[in-house]
Amino acid sequence: MVKYFKPVFEEVIGASVDLLFANEEEALLFTGAATLKEAREELKKVAKHFVITQGKNGATIFDGDTFIDIEPYATTAIDSNGAGDMFAGAFLYGITNGHSYASSGKLASMASSKIVSQFGPRLKWHEAKEILGRLHP
Repeated sequence: MVKYFKPVFEEVIGASVDLLFANEEEALLFTGAATLKEAREELKKVAKHFVITQGKNGATIFDGDTFIDIEPYATTAIDSNGAGDMFAGAFLYGITNGHSYASSGKLASMASSKIVSQFGPRLKWHEAKEILGRLHP
């Protein structure tokens, strides 16, 4: 989407956005950067906080001060449908329930690794409950 609609994204984002989610390819395309490190620095100019998902390589979160690397959870990917939405939803759940960016990123990584290991974009209730149980031991 960024590749074809970058001007619209720039218009929507404007001068600043509070929290931006992008995958690695989107971050590179949006910023025009050649490397992820360069893209991260460019995104700091338009977003107060951001998350860049990197598939099997985990994610990078900028909490407004620090970059946080989120390790991936080992899984066998079958279907990536819904992985980005699952990551974003789990991350937002974490930060809106008083968890740190790092803890929320860990939760999001865990949830998205579970979703790609099956067909379809939704977890069963018991799977979601198990993941939340790891966040709240």
